[in-house]
Amino acid sequence: MTSNNSTFSFDAWEKNALSELGNLQIRVSKALLKYQGSTDKTAVGEAATRYMSELRDAARRIQKATPAIQQKVDEIADMLCVMAQFSGITFDE
Repeated sequence: MTSNNSTFSFDAWEKNALSELGNLQIRVSKALLKYQGSTDKTAVGEAATRYMSELRDAARRIQKATPAIQQKVDEIADMLCVMAQFSGITFDE
């Protein structure tokens, strides 16, 4: 019985973590589309920096990277790197 509870608990935890990351990914995607045709590199850089900070905060809260969570983090990071390249900023590793 404990095994089922711990499996359910882990599944719920992972679902919650993926939901949090999914919401962030939607916001980053909207920002990327918004700035795609923009010439305001400062605004793009500020948005990318803000979202990277949110991604780092989420990763610290999540703490455990399952394959699905890692994939979601990688997808968000890729979008942020596109924004960073456009604006000319770099992120600290």
